[in-house]
This record gives sequence, structure tokens and C-alpha cells, in this order.
Amino acid sequence: MAVVPVHTGAVATSGTAHRGAHLVDARTGRPPLAVASVTVVAASLTDADIDATAAYVQGTDAARWLQTRPGRAGLIVWADGSTTEVRSREKV
Repeated sequence: MAVVPVHTGAVATSGTAHRGAHLVDARTGRPPLAVASVTVVAASLTDADIDATAAYVQGTDAARWLQTRPGRAGLIVWADGSTTEVRSREKV
């Protein structure tokens, strides 16, 4: 879907393509239906992984939530195949 040039930092993707519906929204106890995957670029792999998973379970609010995370950039692939690129106000 995209090429992510990273010279420093890390990239992580969360979704259900490989392990099935193992991620759930704690508010509903169900997997989000609107989002297929979330990829995040951050300063560390831990931060990228945490935020990719947290954004994924936000479902339809994934882009809005990720935009609030300082120093992050990301790509959300929606269930319908469309995408949204996200950049926080602080440079990654």
C-alpha cells in the first residue's frame, strides 16, 4: 500500500489479517468493523506498536485518535479499502 522511508525510529502495523479478530474495543468487547489495519511510525518500536494497536481498536475514530499522539505518523486502511494518512502536529 505504501513505502515508508524510516531512517530513525520504527514502524508497526496492527490488524487482524494474520491472527483473525483477536483485537477488540474494550468499550464494546467486539472487534472494530470499520478498520482493516493501522500502521504507525514513531521514535521507538514500543511506541509504534502500542499506538498502532490502540488506534486500531478505536474503529471509526482511529484517525482522529492517532492525530492526537505527538510525534506520530500513520496510515489507516479502512475495511472498504480506502486509506487515510495521519500526521500529528509535532514532527516525527
